[in-house]
Amino acid sequence: MVFEYSYWWIFPAIALAIAVAYFKLKKLSGLPDIPRGISIVISMLRFLVCLILLLLLLNPALSVLHRLKEKPLLIVAQDNSLSVLKNKDSLYYQNEYRASLQETLSNLGHKFEVVPFTFGATVRRNGTVTFTENRTDIAGMLEYAGRNFITRQPEAMIMLSDGICNAGVNPRYKLPSFPLYTVGLGDTVCYPDVYIRSVDANKFNFLNTLFPIRVEIAALKQKGQKVKCVLRENGKVIAEQEVKIEQDNFLSELTFETEARRKGIIRYEIALETGFSERTRENNQAEIWVHIIDNSADVAIVATAPHPDIAAIVNAVNVSGMYRCREHHLNESWDTLKANLVILHNPDPKDQRYQQLAQEAGKRKIALWYILTRKENIADFSRYEKLYQVNLNPEFNEYATIQMNTSFPYFEFTDEEVAGFAGYPPLTVPFGEINPLAGRVLFNQVIKNTPTRNGMIAFYEQADKRVAYFWGEGLWRWRFYSYQENGNHKLFNTLINKIVGYLATRKSNERFIHDIRPVYGEMEEAIVNVELYNDSYELVNKPDVRLDLIHNEKKFTYSLNRNGEKYRINLGNMPAGEYTYHLSTDLKGEIFNKKGVFYVRSHNPEVNDMVADRQLLRELSKNSGGRYFDSHELEQLVRLLKDNDKLKPVYKSETEFISLSRIKVLGLVILLLLCIEWFLLRYYAD
Repeated sequence: MVFEYSYWWIFPAIALAIAVAYFKLKKLSGLPDIPRGISIVISMLRFLVCLILLLLLLNPALSVLHRLKEKPLLIVAQDNSLSVLKNKDSLYYQNEYRASLQETLSNLGHKFEVVPFTFGATVRRNGTVTFTENRTDIAGMLEYAGRNFITRQPEAMIMLSDGICNAGVNPRYKLPSFPLYTVGLGDTVCYPDVYIRSVDANKFNFLNTLFPIRVEIAALKQKGQKVKCVLRENGKVIAEQEVKIEQDNFLSELTFETEARRKGIIRYEIALETGFSERTRENNQAEIWVHIIDNSADVAIVATAPHPDIAAIVNAVNVSGMYRCREHHLNESWDTLKANLVILHNPDPKDQRYQQLAQEAGKRKIALWYILTRKENIADFSRYEKLYQVNLNPEFNEYATIQMNTSFPYFEFTDEEVAGFAGYPPLTVPFGEINPLAGRVLFNQVIKNTPTRNGMIAFYEQADKRVAYFWGEGLWRWRFYSYQENGNHKLFNTLINKIVGYLATRKSNERFIHDIRPVYGEMEEAIVNVELYNDSYELVNKPDVRLDLIHNEKKFTYSLNRNGEKYRINLGNMPAGEYTYHLSTDLKGEIFNKKGVFYVRSHNPEVNDMVADRQLLRELSKNSGGRYFDSHELEQLVRLLKDNDKLKPVYKSETEFISLSRIKVLGLVILLLLCIEWFLLRYYAD
């Protein structure tokens, strides 16, 4: 038993209870009708009642020791992708296999705490096995398991998959810290087939220009055959190429130089025409949607010397398809400058050439983005432009990572993108303080794991143009990191193009604004942000905003959520096809409407490569300390795990404290003692 207060308080409690009992005994001794023995019993009852009540004031509690058995944690991850069914055993996987999987989970549950996963494009805990996912991201599943079981490490994982991986990074680089036991599903037989492996084109292209549509064609066991690849624009054939398959395991890339004849969202269909038998013709067709625009934004980047940061920005801007980025030297004449945004790399504010360029940009209301990597330039511009203040040590530099400002108002990123930015490698920054003053900061500096108020990039809204400052060196490291982590530069490109898009867009007088894009991918979350302004051009979000979508002659109605001073809704992953949208709201009797069309494009890699990759499964299990099993060896795997002496339960001791003041029986005991005392007094006194 333990007490909330010191044990020394027990002695005063006992003394006080004895005193009360003594005075009770002394009082009863003066009554001739009550025998002395009964007087002593009544006094003892009073002593017990007083002692119990006084001890309860010390808040006593009983300590109960429980011994708990914690089973070892076992993850069972089931591949839920469509490719598992694309073989001769599809009926087995749709019927008997699911019952067999449930029986396996039940058998393992006697020894392990089993946590079932399903994975494909996403990971779902306790998900339903449907084999309908149109992507397989094994690395994402392994990363999810490592991230969500930090406090309690799994002892092992069973992964049941065909090994076909067509999303995310290579799973060989995301091995778990616990043994991975793989079970091979699917079919390893290579059937004759021809399929479109991928189709790629810039989402945005300019009117009256040529742009490439790249098509990857793959073939299995079709050596010597000829395939015709046909490109159609809105159902009309505009180009075709013939390919001769030169080997059994064949891969070739075709490029169609396509002319953007009219603006709008154009649908292109790619089809393979064959005159021979193959495994399936479902994968012989693909489509892609391209937005043709006639009002592009020009970006001029001006520098006095080459720098890897400049190359990183130029590449990110040009691959967007929405902007043209050209490099210029400060010695050029700026009388004919045509740009929506000028990016200046380490200019000298005292240089007359820069002053001429800044004057010309001011006349034309062209936005400016200063990228300042040297502390001398950072200090000079703080004195000349007076938009920010610095207190720098001219002798030293330091390394800083970034922390995103969650209240940044000008554009938004997804949670996945924000998490990616948090992992960016550090940049070189000057030692000291950089105070952005009235600037809206996107990233703050984090130095030695300590967040600071020093800005990394800030934006300034001036009367006639927009201005941004970036303080630091090493943007090219962020671009390399994006490729290292994701196998592409998309994360870095998204950051740069959102900055460029905001700066290059001139201020508008529109009061009802949305960011619905013309084209989304089928596996991409469609997120819609809306802004509503009153007559004074102040953001308001009191009225409700309604979104109506029409798809396949069905109408869907949504009410947008309020997000700070704006509106936002996540429509999630949407089926491929054409969507007509209508945004509407009513601000104090004034009706606002926005109508348009967007498309969700589809390309399902699960119907392409359908040969199970057992080699990948063997490598993953071997390199993680596990073993590979065929699907018919599932019972053998269960016996192996059950007989593994290293996978033992953990016994833990847990102490539970039960407050005596909350035990109802104790109150009944006190009441019983008082009743006995009252009964003895009444019986002998009468």
